[in-house]
Amino acid sequence: MKITARNDCSGHRTDEGLVGWGKTMPPPSYYLPTSPQTHVAGLDLIAPILFGPDPRNHRARMEEMVFAMRGHKPTKSVIDMALWDLVGRARGLPLVDLWGGRVVDDMPVLCLVSTGTPEEQPAEIADFRARSYKLFQIKIGDRSPLEEIARIRACQGDVREGERCWFDANRAWTIDQAIRIMPLCHDIAPLFEQPCESYEDCLTVARHTGMGFMPDEAIEDQPSFIRAAARDGIINVAVLMMGSTGGVPQHRHLTALGLWLGIPMRIEDFYGTGLAPTAVAHLAQGLPKVACFGLYDYHLPEVPVVKNPFRLVDGRVKVPTTVVRVLGWTSTWMLLENRSWRGMREFLS
Repeated sequence: MKITARNDCSGHRTDEGLVGWGKTMPPPSYYLPTSPQTHVAGLDLIAPILFGPDPRNHRARMEEMVFAMRGHKPTKSVIDMALWDLVGRARGLPLVDLWGGRVVDDMPVLCLVSTGTPEEQPAEIADFRARSYKLFQIKIGDRSPLEEIARIRACQGDVREGERCWFDANRAWTIDQAIRIMPLCHDIAPLFEQPCESYEDCLTVARHTGMGFMPDEAIEDQPSFIRAAARDGIINVAVLMMGSTGGVPQHRHLTALGLWLGIPMRIEDFYGTGLAPTAVAHLAQGLPKVACFGLYDYHLPEVPVVKNPFRLVDGRVKVPTTVVRVLGWTSTWMLLENRSWRGMREFLS
């Protein structure tokens, strides 16, 4: 089965010639209740609202979008990113500095280990280790319980000092499968990323096994974050996706909430061009070290522009201090300028 992903970039141009850029790649409809088609329709609906008013008045523009269109968080996220980029360009500041400045020197980056046998997955970990990665998201969820346990033990046993791995079944397990598998690995203390379809399913598993997990698709706003962390107390690490939360302000609010709750966070967006990891890098560098569990460095051969544009050094990235083009897209556009990509949309005002 071949899955075609669509990138959509939006540019917002002022009368003075400033352009702010945003990007999103909505997940396919089988994965979450959204689609690239509804995202494009949402951009067409929102565009007229942005014609005329000063786009640098970010809060007013976002409030207008809230009242014009309910839901459609990926659509609002791409416009929100473009408006923030425009505000930063108008003020001559990178976003990390516009949002309060750099708190850490750099942030850890994770890599994705594909599904495979108990021999193949440790070999892929070794390949990423040779490229300086120390955080490994290991895909599982497509084998029998005994095979899943064998893979989990093989990979967890291969982890070295200073490294961390966790296991992502991509919501593929039933409650029964999770309850069968997870307790049999309890002695090696593995971390599981949202093993079941819904938060309620994962909560049932957590209560039966006494093991917390890393909610992914289950966190999209403040109530869902507080429910998992404060009320139910089953969250070890939170995954915050900008396309799910609805944009930079919501993402910044949830990262502040996670810091207050003492929950480490993966700060990211759905896969897409290098613009998405650039934006979350600016956000993450303004957080304390304990708050940022890791950033996603997407490795998808079928989407060749998906790559963190900042240089990986010892498994970590940082927003360069020499960047003056807000999101750091001086270097990003150098990365993308020879690529062919679809869905470029420009809003002129």
